[in-house]
Parts: sequence; C-alpha cells; structure tokens
Amino acid sequence: MEFVSNSTRNSFKLYPNSTLNSNFCELNVTTNQLVFNENTVIPSKNEKYYYKSRIRTGLTPRIERRGLSVESQSGDNEAISPRTSIPCKDYKSHTGLLDQGIHIRKINTTLKNETGEKLKNYLYKKQKEDKNILTNKEILTELPNQTIPFRDSFLIIQKSKISIFELQARRKRKCRSSLKRVDAPIITEIPKIHRKNLQKVEKVLVKDAIRDKEWTSRSKPQITKSFNTQINRSNGLAIEIPIDTFFYYKYYLGKGNNSNLIKQCLSTRWWWIRVNEEEISNANLVWTQWKDKKTLESLPKLSVNHEIDSKLSVTITTNARYNSPQSRTRPKLVDITSLGYNLITRSKSFITLKPSQYKSAEMRMHNKIEHNFHLANKKALFYNMKSYYEILGDDVFNVLPLTFHVKSNDDPVFLDFERSYKFYEESVDDQGKKPANIWIVKPGENSNRGNGIIVCANIEQVKNELQGNPHLKTGKHTFIIQKYIEKPFLVNKRKFDIRCFGLVTCLNGCLQGYFYSEGYLRTACKQFTLQTTNKFIHLTNDAVQKYSDDYGKFENGNKMSYNDFQRYLDNHYERSVNFIEEILPQIKNIVKRTFEAVLLKIDPNVRGHSFEIFGYDFLLDSDLKPWLLEVNTNPCLELSSPHLARIIPSMLENAFRIAIDPVFQEPSSHFKHPVGIGIGDIPENKFELVFHSLNDGEMLKEKLENRRVFDAKEIEELSEEADELQEEDDEDV
Repeated sequence: MEFVSNSTRNSFKLYPNSTLNSNFCELNVTTNQLVFNENTVIPSKNEKYYYKSRIRTGLTPRIERRGLSVESQSGDNEAISPRTSIPCKDYKSHTGLLDQGIHIRKINTTLKNETGEKLKNYLYKKQKEDKNILTNKEILTELPNQTIPFRDSFLIIQKSKISIFELQARRKRKCRSSLKRVDAPIITEIPKIHRKNLQKVEKVLVKDAIRDKEWTSRSKPQITKSFNTQINRSNGLAIEIPIDTFFYYKYYLGKGNNSNLIKQCLSTRWWWIRVNEEEISNANLVWTQWKDKKTLESLPKLSVNHEIDSKLSVTITTNARYNSPQSRTRPKLVDITSLGYNLITRSKSFITLKPSQYKSAEMRMHNKIEHNFHLANKKALFYNMKSYYEILGDDVFNVLPLTFHVKSNDDPVFLDFERSYKFYEESVDDQGKKPANIWIVKPGENSNRGNGIIVCANIEQVKNELQGNPHLKTGKHTFIIQKYIEKPFLVNKRKFDIRCFGLVTCLNGCLQGYFYSEGYLRTACKQFTLQTTNKFIHLTNDAVQKYSDDYGKFENGNKMSYNDFQRYLDNHYERSVNFIEEILPQIKNIVKRTFEAVLLKIDPNVRGHSFEIFGYDFLLDSDLKPWLLEVNTNPCLELSSPHLARIIPSMLENAFRIAIDPVFQEPSSHFKHPVGIGIGDIPENKFELVFHSLNDGEMLKEKLENRRVFDAKEIEELSEEADELQEEDDEDV
C-alpha cells in the first residue's frame, strides 16, 4: 500500500512493506523514495519515540564516505553485507536521533535488476495479507495519523542504486555531560526539503578561446582524437596506426572537376604523398571524377557481422582550459558545442559498434560507391523513390514532380502520360483561366551538364523529342517526362534552384548518410515567363547559364547564399519565414529518404571501403515547398563565385574529416610531425548524421528485400550506361 506525504514537494513516498530482501528492483525514478517495513516497533508506554524527518534523503553518497562500522543486530539481513551507522542531519547534531532512542543502520546490497511492476505487485500483495493496513480507498492519500510511529526498516531508492536502511528503537541514552540539552520539538509533519542549487561551471565560448594560439595547440589534438575515435566506433573500426618513422599514405588523383582543390586539401595533411597512375593499385586513396571500375573491383568484399555496442549519444569535449590574459581568475573550460561535432555524435542515428581490427597502412578507399547510379541516374532514382514511398504508404509525387519513364512512343506508359496531359489541358485555375501545360523531357540515362533536356509547351513537341532518338550528345536512351512546376518561387522575377550536398560512407560494411548544412542558390539569367521555352529562363544549370550574355549580371556567378536568400524573404515575402528552420529541414528529410530508398542497392558487394559526395538539386514552388529534381554523382567543385570559394573547400574538408581522417590517421612517430598549430586551426563540422544502416535501416531491410525494382539484367545495363557516360565526359575533359 502506498502512502504519499501530505507535502508532495518533498519528493519521496512511503511504502508499507514486509521483510526486505534482495528481490526488490530499481525503479526508474528521478527522486528518492522511502519504503518502510510493516513491522512497527512499538515504544513502551512511558517513552515516546518519533522519527526525525530532517534526515535528508540526498545525503546517501556522503554517508557512504564517512560511514562507521558497527555491530549487526538484525538476523534477517546479517548475511547480506555489513552495516554502517548513518549520521543524522538534525538541527542539533548527528546524534539527535540517538537522543530520541532511534538507531539507524545502512545495509549495502546489490539488488537484482527486476522490473518495477514486480515491486508494485509485491507491495500490493503484502497489503492484502495484513489486516491492520488501511483500506483500498485510502491509497494515495495523506497519512491518516501525523504521529504514526516509525518503522523498523526502509529502502532509499535512487537513480543509480538502492540502499536498504534499518531503524531500531533503543532506550533513550543518558546525557553524560553536565549541560543537558533542551528536548527538541516533536516533528509531526514532513517539512519541505530545501535543496541547494548546483553551482554551474562557467565556460568560455570557443570563439574567444580560439584566438589563443597556446590553447588551440593543446585542444586540437584532443578534439581530433576524440572525434576520430567516435567516427571509427560508429563504423565498428579499430585502427592500428603505423609506427614506421618514414611512413606515408599514398593517394592517386585523377583529372577533372577541380582536381587542384582536392590536391590542396590533401596537401595540408603532410602524411599523404601523391602517386601516378602506374601505382594506383598501391594507393590507399583513389580519387577520380568518375568511378574507377578496376579500383572498385579490386577492393575486397567484406563479411562482417556487426554487433551494436551502445546507442548512447556522445559529446565531444576538451579538458584544455583557457586562461584569459585580461582575467585573474582560474583557467576555465571551453564550450566547443558551436564547432558542430555534436551534429554527428549526438544525432538520433548515432550508435557505436563492437570493433573489428584493421591496419590503416593496408586499407584502400575509393571516392565512388559501387552502383551509385541508383541515386545519380534519373530513371533509377525515380523507380527507387517510387518503390520506397509505396512501402511507406506515401505518394512519391509529393516529393518528386509528376514523372513518367517512357521508352518510346509505343510504350504503354506514354498512354498514361497522354491522359495526364489531357487532364491538365482541360483544367482551369481559381480565376477560371487555363494554365500553361508545360513538361520537361530528360534523358533517362547518359545525361550530364543539362545535355538533352528540353522544355516542351505542347504534346507535339514531346512526341518529336521521343522520335529524335538517338540524341547527338546522349546517344540512344529512354526518356523521363516530368511535369514542369509552373509556379516556382522567384528571386527578383527570376527562377532558381538550390544545390546542397550529401555524403554517403560505406566503411566496414556500415552505410551512413550525412547532410551538409550549407549550400547555395543557382539563379537564371532571364526573367521568368511561360510564354517561351528559352533554356536561359527555365534551366538553372551552370552548364547552361554560363553561355548567356547576362551570366553574372545580377549575382556574382549567378550564385546566392542561404543568408542572401533569407534577406530576400525578409524584404519581399508576404509572411515571416525562416529558411534554415522551416525549409531546410524539409530538404534534409528528403535527402534522408533517398538514403533509405537505396539502402540495399548501393554497395551491394560490401566493398572495403568507399564514400561519395552527392549534389542534390531542389526547386521551391510559390508556397516554398521543396521538390527534388535530381541527384548528381559528380557535383561541380569549381569556385566560380566568392560564396562557392568559401563553402566548397569547407565542405570537402568536412567530408575528409569524416570519411578519410579517422581511417588514415596522422602517424604519431613521424619525423616531420608539426611543432605548432596556427590560430583558428580547429575546423567546424557542418555535416549532420541523418542515417545509419544498423540503426535506422534494420526495420527497412525486410520490407526492401521483398521489393525488386530492377532485375540483374537491368542493373547491369544501368551500370554499363554509367560507364559510357563516364567515357564521353572524359573525352570532353
């Protein structure tokens, strides 16, 4: 039976109970609870003993430190463990209870981890057995008798442990001193316990501490080591770093897509050296514009049975203290939360696995993932997303514009397109006007840099485009016919799309997906209108816009940052909208869905090891709803504007610190180990972990395994098409 104190703010409860044993469970509670024994110790008629309620339940840790060993007097609990007397926090002294004839003993015991329901059932059972216990109607009421005598034993249940205490009545001891104490008033009501607020540890912001070169040199190795450890743990890796004095990792760097920027990033890591194409088979890292088929096939197929070690989040910290030169106070800890490492280690998707041993000197890695066309191919992306959304019970056309994959004019799917075209042709808007019925025709395969994309204003143009197969630049291919979003959101009356980045790592058989928090807007050169199908109006690709005479006229390189766009919204949109907090999370969720949709399709042979940076293109409609247009396996890394010159190198550095640095760590014994670190050398992280195959993907695997989007022959054809596109692009380079 449960009694609740008449002052619930005291944060503890009284539970009448019988003989205490080790079967009690630990309750998941945030405050201490008292469990009393039913066997009441009845004092003699001439003496009155009352329980001093001023004992603070939060005193238990202090009691354990200063407990004194005494004789055991309870036969029931004798075999459990020794006891210690508890000093009383009475307003007189710790002997206050002994003056009242009460003796308290603590029994340390390890209790079995049962369920909380068993304790509740046990107490209810004992309630029925004792006829003297109050009726059921009095459960959860105040104590009926404020002077109820104390019990002979009780439990204190805390967050992390349970302690058993015993109260025993003894004769009131005689005062041996010449000065007798004044009897303390009898406490009949449990008073409010005043808890002291814990003193907050004052920390310094990292933006202030990072100016101190000495603090930076001490904290960076700690932060880097801690971050690398957590990334490896999330991939189930235990890395053995080489100890050779003259050891270097080797990397091969192919041509194209600003390879000089990749070289610049790797040159800051002095433990890497570049090798030529003849030594590509010995390179630890192979970076190419397109996937290198021989390199991928040379990577070993892994067979790893992962076991989850922990699902608890981790906070990256440093114990390097900062001493302000203008302050005479003690050195203070530094809050490094703003550096963004917790976007990964405190993500809901973050878990740690039991590690597998690897030697980093023997590991190889490629910057392209096997069967990456499941994301980057327009036809494959459409089918994968459609299949996945059917599993979820959602409509994929709430994320993708209405899409049809057509092989020819005779394809039955083309009839479905004609019916949809007719529906839009006959529809009218809210004002009774007939809207434009515009469609975009894209190559289903072999498409890059806007090649083969046509804007069609009527069905005859669509038919003519399907008859013009093969295309001069894209060869023979199928077609993606997609409904044009005829009411896009405009910036200064011009159309734009949003380019953002996703990172996928396939290390040790673990697929993890990350979303980069920064991106940019690509604007068109001409004012938007539906009266013409001019490419400079409707297609915002750099490969298209750079040939316009107005390229760079309105924005530097036709690029806008997220902050620039936010300022435009603040000044021109009808209501207050926060792009970072309202629109970008929707985009991030769609990117996560693409990772989930291809979970069992990319890296099917579990190669060891690979990663890839993908470029995602989104369009906002007039209601600021994001629509996914396409995913690119070879996103442009050219620094064509000041904004791109800032975010793209930072994005690459972030990707390297997640995919490369934890595996190929800096050798500690190298004779060229740097002595000092420059000011501001602690980088930020802006990649957020949004998907982990062993945490988020376990529930999806059974559903996805039963859904075959492509058969083996179609997958082989898609792979060959991707290889052909690569060869054509290499010739252009």
